[in-house]
Amino acid sequence: MPNRESVNIMIVDDHPVLIKGLSDALQAEPTFNIVAAAGTLAEARDFAQCNALHLVIIDLFLPDGNGINLAMEFGTLYPDLPLLIYTSDNDPRHVTEARNIGVRGYLLKGTELAKLILAIEVVLAGGFYLDRNLPKIKVINPLPASKLTPSEEKVMRRFARWMTTREVSEDLGLKLPGVRAHRNNIMWKLDLKNTPQLYREAIKRYGNPDDPNYIWVDL
Repeated sequence: MPNRESVNIMIVDDHPVLIKGLSDALQAEPTFNIVAAAGTLAEARDFAQCNALHLVIIDLFLPDGNGINLAMEFGTLYPDLPLLIYTSDNDPRHVTEARNIGVRGYLLKGTELAKLILAIEVVLAGGFYLDRNLPKIKVINPLPASKLTPSEEKVMRRFARWMTTREVSEDLGLKLPGVRAHRNNIMWKLDLKNTPQLYREAIKRYGNPDDPNYIWVDL
């Protein structure tokens, strides 16, 4: 999670009862601050211009348009602003579309508060959070390996040394949710289905530490 005292959040949803419940629950967290609640795309645009936001939680279905369109617009106007879809829609096509335009998380309404907070932490740490209750999504044309960020490369190199996620966290001095987020992003980008595939790919890219000729280069 970003190193700041308060995380300013805007909720975009047209159900007042849900906004009230969500706001009260998140405000109970010491670092979360609900600074705006928008019921329409137009209100969301206005609030975004007037508030210093660190996260936007968006429903897909709004009276004056689609949350995907708002996410696409915000992605252009505020490229560093994390966006989290929070909706009842579990259509895999919408999940894929959201991911392709840069949305950092997709969570179904009704999930327990602990998972919502975890999703927010992962998104703020730069990762991608996908609700486990969503249908399985077939990845088509995954991003090439060259698209790994420098931080993801560092994590991947440590997987090549057979480190666990927790060991990577300790070695790099990163919080565990952040490393999990990097791992999930790597697996999505490289179309890796499970942990064994992740380790095999890491060794293929960076060498086998069991090889006597292996040289560790810490980048």
